[in-house]
Amino acid sequence: MDSSSDEMKIIIPEGCGNAPRKQIVIDFTVAVLKQRIEIIKQYSDESITWYQLKDKQKIEGRGSLIAALQNENRAGIDSIEIYQVITHGKFASINGLISLTDDSKIDFCEVYVFSSTAKSGKIREIKSYRLESLN
Repeated sequence: MDSSSDEMKIIIPEGCGNAPRKQIVIDFTVAVLKQRIEIIKQYSDESITWYQLKDKQKIEGRGSLIAALQNENRAGIDSIEIYQVITHGKFASINGLISLTDDSKIDFCEVYVFSSTAKSGKIREIKSYRLESLN
C-alpha cells in the first residue's frame, strides 16, 4: 500500500493495518520523522526512553524527546518504506528504509516496548538502529 502526505511518501506492506498495535508503531515512526508532536504525545509514555544506538545517545522523558526532535537539523525525507512490523505482547519492532532528498538512504530498525499489553499501553522505550544503506 502506498500513502503520501506532506510530501513524504510512505510505503507500507499489505496486511499491516489488521492489528491496532502495528498501526500505532507505524504512526509513531512516521510522527517522529515528520515531527508531529501531537501524535508523539498521544502514543508515548511520559517517561519514555529513546536509545539512539548509532549516536550513543539516550533521551529520557517525553519533553526531552520532543525537544531533541525539534532541535534536529535533518535532511529532507523523500520517502519511508516499511518492510515489516512485528508485534507480540508489549513488544514491537519495525524495519525499513528511509530515503533522503539528497539521494542517501538509511536502513533502520526500531524496537519498541510498551508500558503494558493493553490497547491503552503507551510506548515506554525505543531502541533505534540506523545505518547508512549499502544500496
